[in-house]
Amino acid sequence: MLLAMKRIALLAMIAALFSAGCGDKKQLSADDYYAEAQERMRQGAYPLAVESYRELLDQHPFSEHTEEAELRIAVAHYENGSCPEAIAAFSDFQRRHPTSPYLSLVGYLIGECHEKQMQIPTRDQSAAQSAHAFYQAVIQQYPNSPFADLAEQRLAHCRENMADHEYLIAEFYRKRGNEAAERTRLIDLVRRFNDTDRAADVLYRLGELYEENEEEGKAVLAYSALLYHHKDHNLAAKAGEKVAELAAGEDEPIGDPLAALDAISGRSRRLDIVARDPSLSTPDSGGGRPQVGFNRPNGPLDGLGDSRSGSRY
Repeated sequence: MLLAMKRIALLAMIAALFSAGCGDKKQLSADDYYAEAQERMRQGAYPLAVESYRELLDQHPFSEHTEEAELRIAVAHYENGSCPEAIAAFSDFQRRHPTSPYLSLVGYLIGECHEKQMQIPTRDQSAAQSAHAFYQAVIQQYPNSPFADLAEQRLAHCRENMADHEYLIAEFYRKRGNEAAERTRLIDLVRRFNDTDRAADVLYRLGELYEENEEEGKAVLAYSALLYHHKDHNLAAKAGEKVAELAAGEDEPIGDPLAALDAISGRSRRLDIVARDPSLSTPDSGGGRPQVGFNRPNGPLDGLGDSRSGSRY
């Protein structure tokens, strides 16, 4: 009995010590939590920075740092390479702060997170499609933001990857002798991704297919479309020779040859409009103006500093 009582007393003392330890934890001011988190971010200790920002939000949910702390939690995940966590945190920020001046940055970084998870052309392209959607949203919704230009540059990389994926599917059909499916896939590729390098290869391949089937008129349109849209491509000279050979004595195509090919192939019924007004003929590639480079901002919060964004809290 005495031993049991001593054991109970000992357990009570241990429980009291733990309780005292928890109770003695010092609560910092909102500014102190913020400064601590900022220093951890500066040191690259991103998981610790997240802890400090969350402690700030838990202890001081209505401070002037609230909105920025929520944003920086997402950025810390991003910098730490934790893409799923970053996407979730950025998405939460978008939902909580629909009028934030940082939404163009947030949308761009969500796109980057998806792009980092993008797989090679032989694999599933859902991440590339998600990145594509977010980059396009930034371009359309925030055209005057510096992140719109960056989004266009990154969009080009996604589109090249997606075009290569479609081309591999067309190759799959070709190797299995399904020419009709290959042709359909190639035509859809140039309609959707004509701003990519892969589109020039596809147009030349289409020209060859039409020649093989004695469809010289379509072959001329395919080769002419390559010259029209990709005059600097290494296949342009060969395409020019093909046009000269197949269209000797014939009138040149009116307007955009790709739009005419699209109409003749049954993918569009606007051939009459193409002939009357070539400016209406260019298929919508969804890629905006020509893309160059593959850059990213020097830091996702460049220019943010310690500014206040007018939090509603």
